[in-house]
Amino acid sequence: MRRLEGKTVIVTGGGSGIGRGACLRIADEGGAVGVADIRRPLAEAVVAEIDAAGGRAIALACDVSQEPQVRKMVDDTLGAFGSLHGLVANAGTAGSGWIHETTLEDWHFVLGVNLTGPFLCAKHALPPMIEAGGGSIVITSSIAGSVIGAGGAAASYAVSKHGVIGLAKQIAVDYGAQGIRANAIQPAAVDETNLGKHAAEDRAGSTTPAARLPRPKSWLPIRRAGKVKDEYGATIAFLLSDDAGYITGATLAVDGGYLAT
Repeated sequence: MRRLEGKTVIVTGGGSGIGRGACLRIADEGGAVGVADIRRPLAEAVVAEIDAAGGRAIALACDVSQEPQVRKMVDDTLGAFGSLHGLVANAGTAGSGWIHETTLEDWHFVLGVNLTGPFLCAKHALPPMIEAGGGSIVITSSIAGSVIGAGGAAASYAVSKHGVIGLAKQIAVDYGAQGIRANAIQPAAVDETNLGKHAAEDRAGSTTPAARLPRPKSWLPIRRAGKVKDEYGATIAFLLSDDAGYITGATLAVDGGYLAT
């Protein structure tokens, strides 16, 4: 399918995991992709994959918690492709720790990436999307946006993932009349992800003691992890496309049935 032919989409956290899968699928469906990642070499590697397959993409270095970098990310994408029709606000990190031991610095860090980041990306992507006649925003939440789970002790992460669901709904209501749709997805297990590794790197300077809790094994009715390109990426591409033209303000669990258990 070429449902995204002639469309330009920015994907944050596009260098690995679900973000990489989304970039590859969007390119397969004809879209031009701004592959944004705080780790630029990862973004460049994804661009190389897309180029090798005959697609169009550019690599963008961006810390989504920093507004000047977000503004530049959008401007550089417009400079390369001329317009903007979609945003996948996927960049994220993980937080861990008991609430009474969580430092304000660490709280702000996790919310800065996971919640303020999507806000800033939407803030700067919306004007050119409206100018282009409308478009679609997909925000990556988590099953932690609905349930805390027996493991617990990750308040900053859970709050941020609850928050982006509200952000997607707010965008949907505020900008629907201008042709903008916004939805959130809730992933569970992912077959190719570096979130744990990258979050550990992010937490290298953490001042919050990591929580030590027994975490029961997750049980999924579909007893495997989701595929980053053919399942997560395909879902995101669908939500970006006109096939999802009457879907907005929704939260879609892409979780192998986790939230049904």
